[in-house]
Amino acid sequence: MKRLRSAKGTGCGARYTMFLGVIFIAAVLLLGCESGGLHSPKGKVVATVNKERITAPQADYAAEQLQVQVSQSNLPKLLDRMASITLMAEEAVRRGYLKEERVVSGLAWMERMFLANELSRRIAETIEPTPAEVADYFQRHREEFAFGLKMMLMVLPDSILAEQTIVELREGADFARLARERSLDTSVINVPGYPTRGVGMSLGWRLRDEEMVFALKPGGISPVIVTPVGYQIVKVVDKKRITDTPSFNDIVQLYISEALKVERRQAAMDSLLQGLRASAKIEFKPEVYFQR
Repeated sequence: MKRLRSAKGTGCGARYTMFLGVIFIAAVLLLGCESGGLHSPKGKVVATVNKERITAPQADYAAEQLQVQVSQSNLPKLLDRMASITLMAEEAVRRGYLKEERVVSGLAWMERMFLANELSRRIAETIEPTPAEVADYFQRHREEFAFGLKMMLMVLPDSILAEQTIVELREGADFARLARERSLDTSVINVPGYPTRGVGMSLGWRLRDEEMVFALKPGGISPVIVTPVGYQIVKVVDKKRITDTPSFNDIVQLYISEALKVERRQAAMDSLLQGLRASAKIEFKPEVYFQR
């Protein structure tokens, strides 16, 4: 999706900005603050900046966020950027930023975000579908893999507009017109070709969303599909058989395996959070926010 992809940035400048942003987050989260200043993290010291230490676990975390492996060739550059961030953090401390309510509160929230993401990551690592489960899913949905769909797609910014759009479509509104007027990405209104099962992964659909779309008949309109890039609505324009013998090849196996992982990991997190919320005491005070 061209417009959505542009937010990630392209070119060296954008990658450099992203790199510094990731290193900044890693430095803040793994350095923390103590006694009005930065405290040293644990692990083997791989660099020093004045009296501050940069450790191997920090370098590992920074590399992980960049989706690269630490190597002899990239480690010096990684450490050089982390040194720059450490110098800036030291200067922020010298200027008294750690005494400001906004800064301390921001650091506290980033700590919570980091720990929540770490919990999610560790739970995800324990969930892996077996080859037998992947094969079983293919056999149960084999017929769906024989078809391709000609589709129209719109991506809406919020649930309220998405539900309103669904109502208008069911009352006979023109899908293409509403998509041109409201979609965040007009380049995908007419999805090219006849995509087969697996297209949903690139669009951010969950497994059950794709199953639902491929069950639609020509002319059918999906419910709202919640994705990381927005609220999507799909119209099936045409449906045709692509093959009489769907292949259980490596690509199909990889797709099913990854899709099952996402489904089961989300279910595990939902179950955990439901239990945590049930035993927690949660109280909202929105009126306090506006009090002076």
